[in-house]
Amino acid sequence: MSFKPTYTKNDVEILNDECVYKGFFEFRKLTLKHKKYNGEWSQPMVREMMVRSDAVCVLLFDPVADKVLLIEQFRPAVYQKDSPWLIELVAGMVEKGESDEDVARREALEEAGVTIKRLEYMFKFVPSPSGLLEYIRMYAGEFDAGKVNPDETHGLDSEHEDIKLHLMSADEAIALLDDDIENASTIMGLQWFALNKQRLLACWK
Repeated sequence: MSFKPTYTKNDVEILNDECVYKGFFEFRKLTLKHKKYNGEWSQPMVREMMVRSDAVCVLLFDPVADKVLLIEQFRPAVYQKDSPWLIELVAGMVEKGESDEDVARREALEEAGVTIKRLEYMFKFVPSPSGLLEYIRMYAGEFDAGKVNPDETHGLDSEHEDIKLHLMSADEAIALLDDDIENASTIMGLQWFALNKQRLLACWK
């Protein structure tokens, strides 16, 4: 059974769309109204939203060695937590003219120093639909664990990246779900991997 929303974008009327800030992120202030479930229109409302480019995340998996490669890096938005260094999947924003595959291959090389062989689409999601306009598309990427040096650090100096590699068995990676992982895409990627590993292996034979 597939889900079909009651209404579409044609049932939303934008009365005003104002850009109030544009930097690394863009911040917009919308005045809008939308169709209600009783068939009437809502009163005009003001909603703010942060806008950023769509992103691609890749769970790196070597099906021969049965290993997963995760990365660790500093995240300023959670600097007040016990540790703002988070365990994550390789990820990057989609730049103009790029395909998802372009992004996946570029970021795997920049952030982990590996070349992706095959890609398998997982799913897409909206991290915070009440106030953030961004789609994240998730993939599994095949790589060669034998070419990874865990002692090397990666990332672009121009983007202030300092990335540490964590190469582990597939079971160890899945077991991280029992820990306090705070990165949503990593949690969802590992959950998908735990549920779909055998199907993925069959696809990559």
